[in-house]
Amino acid sequence: MPESVAVVYFSKGGAAARYADVVATELEAAGHAVTTIDLRDARRLALEPYSTIVFGTGVRIGMVYWRARRFLKRKELSNKIFAVFLASGIAVKDPDKARRKFLEPLLARRRLRPVMAVAFPGMLPGAGGKLEDKTDEESARVWARELATRLS
Repeated sequence: MPESVAVVYFSKGGAAARYADVVATELEAAGHAVTTIDLRDARRLALEPYSTIVFGTGVRIGMVYWRARRFLKRKELSNKIFAVFLASGIAVKDPDKARRKFLEPLLARRRLRPVMAVAFPGMLPGAGGKLEDKTDEESARVWARELATRLS
């Protein structure tokens, strides 16, 4: 049975936004009704219409963005199917380390138990202070397809 899914994300460098689009596209292709929500544009966010929340965020200077932390703190997610992804420069070389360092402590503090949690490669500081894009959309597609099967 198709689920009503909200793909909620917060992104500054753009990696989490790209992953949110990829995940939303894959879930829609699998037959789910998907709404994509950028936390920067959402003042009052009602999650009641959605049975599933997929949440994505990034990291900067060794911390998950505060808006992402606030969302997870304030929103009641225990009665939802919940999945989470992170975009991180650390995940370029070691996705498991990024998941352990950033996602697991954040989820544990909020007592959240996602059905799936992953860290994807994000942006890295490059020459002249510009960000170097290391995103891997294919990894996000594979992850989203697996999530879609778990929702069906």
